[in-house]
Amino acid sequence: MIKRSFLFISMIMALSITGCIKGTYGLSKQAHISPTLAISGVKGDISLSDIVKANDTVVYDQDKFVTIVFRKDSVVDLKISDFSKGTLVQKIAIIDPTSYDLNIHNILSHISGDFQFLNPSIKFNYSNSFPDPIKINLNVSGQGKDKTIPLNLAPFTLVSPNIPAQQEITASYIIDKTNSNLQNLISLPPEMLNFSGTAILTSSAKSNQTGDYILGPNHLLGSLEVDLPMELTINNLQFTDTADNFMKDNSMKTEDFQFLRVDIKAINGFPLGVSLKMSLYDSKTKSIKSTVNATDILEPAPVDNNGKSLGVTETSTTIEFTREFFSFSKNADKLIFSFTLNTAGNGSQDVKIYSDYRINFSAALVVKPDINLN
Repeated sequence: MIKRSFLFISMIMALSITGCIKGTYGLSKQAHISPTLAISGVKGDISLSDIVKANDTVVYDQDKFVTIVFRKDSVVDLKISDFSKGTLVQKIAIIDPTSYDLNIHNILSHISGDFQFLNPSIKFNYSNSFPDPIKINLNVSGQGKDKTIPLNLAPFTLVSPNIPAQQEITASYIIDKTNSNLQNLISLPPEMLNFSGTAILTSSAKSNQTGDYILGPNHLLGSLEVDLPMELTINNLQFTDTADNFMKDNSMKTEDFQFLRVDIKAINGFPLGVSLKMSLYDSKTKSIKSTVNATDILEPAPVDNNGKSLGVTETSTTIEFTREFFSFSKNADKLIFSFTLNTAGNGSQDVKIYSDYRINFSAALVVKPDINLN
């Protein structure tokens, strides 16, 4: 009776503070009160640039289009002494096997589903002071959770300096979906990039014009830059997060409520639809005890033919905590939140992500207690 009285007083205090009542009081012969209370929750207005600031990894162009950039220096560092194998005309240097951890393992451990980056690219940036042609055979593969995908890049020849007027040249070789398997490799997505290879130096008379070949500072230094423009398709990409079950030790009883739910409203400027569910998880038995789903998805913003948002979409959804859900809450120590994302067209449309996209949302707790005053 003390707990029920405390519950009743708490509801009245919340009512006084918020001034939000939906429905009417129902007073029966058994002296039950069953008001429906809408208690203001949280509000927010968030853009992508509020969450992720522009830096060396996250780049915004002049139109605020977002690109993710990963860089790895000194993947190739070769001097004339490294070309020790092969014939007198052609000598070979070995590019030692190296791995590059993208440091996204923690993110990937929380997601499942499919997405495709549409225009990823890798820039092989290099400085070269060898006067003779050098052909690079670069073996790259992406290693994901359970498989590895090769880049399948054909060997390519570097630009050489114009000796003697030009002692060194700086240039780039672009690797993309037109000359490799890069789109499938990046969309794996890879946790690790592995690379190795060879460099073949073909001698010519040009190298002997100044005697520079032995005495000069012949040096090839190369780096990799992975660019992921945020132009993509997402199909049922699910992100999950786990938190301690804050309801486990509560004193509420299922019979105290006719219903309890959270109403969510969103004005969505992102071209991504979102659905939500919440599960009670028992880590001892490694089992999900009960799950509640949002009634509707938060609809994506409309997009134009280029995949850019045209405006916003306003939608609402509800998560209702059933009596069954509460009855299992004392036997679960964790809550699993699952968010499922789809691009516009239910995951069929290519979209672009800009830093000024915004989502405005609000959430209110709606409860209908069944309080026995006897």
